[in-house]
Amino acid sequence: MRLPFRRSPAPFDGAPAETELRDGWTVVLRYEDEDDHPGPWLVDLSHRRRWDFQDRHLAAQTPMDLPVPEEYGQVGIHGPLVINRMNRTQVAIWHLGEEPPPPTPQVSGCTETTDGHCMLAFAGPGVPHVLEQVTALDLFDPARPTPFLTQGPVLRVPCQIVTFAAHLVVMTLARGYGRTFADAALTSGGPVGLNPGGERRFVEAMAAL
Repeated sequence: MRLPFRRSPAPFDGAPAETELRDGWTVVLRYEDEDDHPGPWLVDLSHRRRWDFQDRHLAAQTPMDLPVPEEYGQVGIHGPLVINRMNRTQVAIWHLGEEPPPPTPQVSGCTETTDGHCMLAFAGPGVPHVLEQVTALDLFDPARPTPFLTQGPVLRVPCQIVTFAAHLVVMTLARGYGRTFADAALTSGGPVGLNPGGERRFVEAMAAL
């Protein structure tokens, strides 16, 4: 059986040192000059599965067996899955664990959105300094317990942004912006040390939560 071929919407210019073929995606695990930089890193996670779930009685639902966060902007981490409360009727679910993702539930209101989005992680030391170069949003509000969701513009592009910690922020945006967004982020964050990183940098950052 021929596997599907999927292309990342945010390819980086760095030379991959280690890759893995996963569900039709070529996933970069590490770049050649990655160890020459202390971080932070911009990591392409566009291959990670994502879903959108909507229901007018959302609070009474358990999409993919996950409890819906009570407040808008709250984020729940449940093993490999993260659920983000966006508004009264909608949550976003991200697969960020190392094990294989679950199948898409065949239920009304649930839609897989992986191929329509770009997903990027800012990981490692110095992430707040990078993000203050690209957005006026307060992504590190000490009054909000992490993780939390912020919705708003980064580099003038509408994004869903989850702040996990000072060393890890993950965001999604429409696929069509992916290449120019990644290039602009690396250009803006370059003076404060931002470089392309492989998926292992994200895995390390998640493990350090």
